[in-house]
Amino acid sequence: MPYERADAVVIRAVDYSDTSCIYSLYTREFGRMSALAKGAKRKGSKVAGNVDLFAHTEVVFASRRGRDQLHILTEASAYESFRGIRKRLPAYYAACHAAELVNAMTAQEDPSPEMFDRLLALLRSLERRGDPAAPLFAFEAHALVLCGFMPELAACVACGVRATGRTVAFAPARGGVLCPECAPAEAGEVEKIPAGARNLLDRLASGKLTKLDRVSISAPVARQTRAFLNRYESYVLGRELRTAKHL
Repeated sequence: MPYERADAVVIRAVDYSDTSCIYSLYTREFGRMSALAKGAKRKGSKVAGNVDLFAHTEVVFASRRGRDQLHILTEASAYESFRGIRKRLPAYYAACHAAELVNAMTAQEDPSPEMFDRLLALLRSLERRGDPAAPLFAFEAHALVLCGFMPELAACVACGVRATGRTVAFAPARGGVLCPECAPAEAGEVEKIPAGARNLLDRLASGKLTKLDRVSISAPVARQTRAFLNRYESYVLGRELRTAKHL
């Protein structure tokens, strides 16, 4: 078995036995991957304390290619532990949601360095305290873009007319908004998306809002955006993310 080295963020950890764990890692080099750390919970383990949830760490693993094969994690050295995130519930739930979204939305071992950088940037932002809403919304918008699921929010997907008004019809199956003339003819499910949530997500996805620590989002717009994202992510994934109810 060849040994590989990767820059990783720990997105999930599951007990495998009394002494061992299976870790889901999102890596810059290999994308999402799973690795078994034998004896990880034993004193003196080369991975213990370096693969805590959300940790940014360098990992060394024995590569096992093939169907249903787990790589074997042999060493880990943490760059950033992000322990502060785990001490504050809003930040913790935001990080959990991002990790669950990455785990659900990305394919196994399909690398996306930009997704890795976005996830790491979110964790660093959450570690700095402050309101987690804007950084999390930005991460979700970019994750949807990178995975090809970002809906069209600026113009009607049927006729191309620019969307205007306080609320706009949104058709999940069509992947975007509909103008008042086209919405009545839509045969599939249609919901309403308020202008505040639509404009915020459109600006985040297009990169027009960059200094997220300085972005102020009103409570109503934050609630509307959160509700829309929860519904849309559930539609895209075919199930509700477990962390959504905590946001």
